[in-house]
Amino acid sequence: MLIATQAFTRGRISAYLGQINTTTDSGHLQRLESDVAVAQRLVQGLEEQLDTEAIDDRLTHGLSYLSGKMTSHARTLRLEHGDRLVRLDLKKLTIVADTPEGITELLRIGSGKNHVGYHVATYLALHQYFVANTRPVPRFLMLDQLTQPYYPSDMAKQRGRLEDIALDEDRVTVTRLFELMHQVVNELAPDFQMIVSDHADLPHDWYQASIRYNWRGGEKLIPTTWLDDNPTP
Repeated sequence: MLIATQAFTRGRISAYLGQINTTTDSGHLQRLESDVAVAQRLVQGLEEQLDTEAIDDRLTHGLSYLSGKMTSHARTLRLEHGDRLVRLDLKKLTIVADTPEGITELLRIGSGKNHVGYHVATYLALHQYFVANTRPVPRFLMLDQLTQPYYPSDMAKQRGRLEDIALDEDRVTVTRLFELMHQVVNELAPDFQMIVSDHADLPHDWYQASIRYNWRGGEKLIPTTWLDDNPTP
């Protein structure tokens, strides 16, 4: 009886497996082939959209736009090598100037004043590109202590007055720096906002009108009332 039951069970299993091989596997294979065909059509469509030549053209155009703006800003700020073509090197992710002696990278240009100026020029150029081309990038830029290289002492930085800057040339450079930022913000308004925290306190009307908070005389970015004398451990 047991042998007969085993034989019957083996027969049922064999019949079930045979049914899978002839029907289920065939149907499954057909579905897989159909899925593959759909995927191949999708890949073909994506490849047509991702035309490498078109991508290269857009990248070249974008870098050319940035270079034009960066060069213009560098000349406005009268930075070292600013009279040459300035551009962004994507491979090294740095700022370079094309000089008669060859390519000069930002690190070789030196001077904290040049570094600040070239970074500001590049940030402004990037945001001009983002706005002009409706790119999905947050439309604000926050910068801190831009004029630090220009003030000779901590006391002078605290006051932030132009007359505290030792060299006349540096006073003019600081003014140019803020004039350029003010100009670009107005050009891109209302699609761009700059937040600058700095000790500089220029006397010009356009500058004073742009001040939102003046943290002097005990006023601070983080109010003392926010500080808890008895913090919870």
